Amino acid sequence: MTLCVLIVEDEPLIAMDLQSIIEDADHEVAGIATRMSEAMEIASRKRLDVAIMDYNIAGSHDGVDVARRLREEHGVGSLFVSGNVNNRLRAMAAAWEPLGFIAKPFRDEDILRALEPLALEARNHQGC
Repeated sequence: MTLCVLIVEDEPLIAMDLQSIIEDADHEVAGIATRMSEAMEIASRKRLDVAIMDYNIAGSHDGVDVARRLREEHGVGSLFVSGNVNNRLRAMAAAWEPLGFIAKPFRDEDILRALEPLALEARNHQGC
């Protein structure tokens, strides 16, 4: 039931808030990445269940680029948590089958509700 979650967020306070929410729900955070290269490095070392992803991240890539690479190379789905949740983002991300879109500011319950179906699927999984 424990999920292994990657956080892709370049705002330290938001990343820490997400980490706290995830860990308080007895899930494990595999790492926090601020750019694509960090996200891919963590994904190559851990067996991720999901990436919680902002659209605007550091570097030359955006969250949709990272979601695409995580899905293609590691089979990892993404949950977008962004201040830019709009129809354009939804359309760009649709091909990579995101778990959902949550607008900032978010509530703890919004994050946990979005992760719940994955946690139910991962009954025999014990984190990272």
